[in-house]
Order: sequence, then structure tokens, then C-alpha cells
Amino acid sequence: MPQQRRRPVVTAVAALIAAGLVAGGFALTAQRSGEDPVIGPGAATVAPSATAADGAPAAEGAPHDGTVTITRTGPDLPGADVLDRCDTDSRATVARYDTAALGQVVLQCGTSGQGYEHIRVRHTADWRDVLGSRSDRDWDDAMLTAVQSVLESPPSGYPQDAGDGKVCYAAPVRFDDGSRPAAEPNVRVIVSATTDRVITAFPTDDGGC
Repeated sequence: MPQQRRRPVVTAVAALIAAGLVAGGFALTAQRSGEDPVIGPGAATVAPSATAADGAPAAEGAPHDGTVTITRTGPDLPGADVLDRCDTDSRATVARYDTAALGQVVLQCGTSGQGYEHIRVRHTADWRDVLGSRSDRDWDDAMLTAVQSVLESPPSGYPQDAGDGKVCYAAPVRFDDGSRPAAEPNVRVIVSATTDRVITAFPTDDGGC
């Protein structure tokens, strides 16, 4: 299980600001309940370096402008050998991500409430809608690509405090031909800032948190 953070995310982001890694303020505003927090602007970026649990790249497509790029062809993510562990261990790691604001963040196999299993149960259809007929890739190829991109090379203004020990990342999505999905052309990723785990990742019509 990932170690709990020893300082709140606001303190961590403040340290990044002092180090010159974050442009702009880190404003907190009121939020809605559930998976749709309303939050203000801030910024943090870092070059992509996520790896799957077996050491292979977790996903492709993390441009520095923060836009998630999903390729029409590519590897099967995260791979059957990784998901086989989920049959027996909900805490098994599906992928790891290096982030500027939180350090290392993990996507675990999880449960109905968080992680890969939560995303599979709640949002498989949403990710399939994003792919549509444009790609023969699986829904989790798109999801893992989006999570890597948005966590490691977020657009200006992210991460944002989402309340209850969580932060939110969001970014637009495009295909490798430059077009954007007809349905829900943005992605939102919610991370626990106390356990450094990905809680959920889902497509959305609006472009923020």
C-alpha cells in the first residue's frame, strides 16, 4: 500500500511554487459532491515517465501542452499479466506515475470504490464511447494513456484541490490525426492526496474540474 503523505497537498503545491515549478496561484473554491469538484486555477507540469507494474511503459501520448493524444494503434494496456494479479490482490499495482505535485502516484487494481476496478465497472462504456469506431484498441488502452498524460504532463492550472484529501486533474483529448472525440472530448482524473492512489478517471463533456 502506498505510504501516506506526510504533508497536505496545499503545502506540497506551495513548495513547488516556491521552487518555480508552478505558475500561477493555487485557488480553492467550493465543490460539488461526488466525482465533479469545482475548483480554481493553479499549475504543475513534469515530463512523462510512467511505467506499468512490470516495468514496461504504462501508456503513450503525453504532449507537453497537456492534451491527451490517443493513438489508433498501439500496445494492449496494461497487459494480461498485470491484470491477472487483480484476481487475487486488490492492492496490486497496475501502473505508477511520477507527478510534480504529489510525487509517485499509483493506479491499483482497486475495488468498486477506487482504482482500475472502479473505472472498469463505472466507466468502461464511457471510454468505449470516446474510442467509437476510430480505433480497434480496448477501452483501458485509452484510459491508461489519458491517466499517464494528464498526471505527468497536465495542462496549466492543474492539479486542483478537490476537497476531502483529493486533487483533480483534467485535460482535452485528441486522436493522433488531430481530431477530437465526438463524445466527451475531455478527461478528468481524481487522485487521493493522502494515499497517492488514482481513485477514478473518466471522460467528460466539460473541460475542467
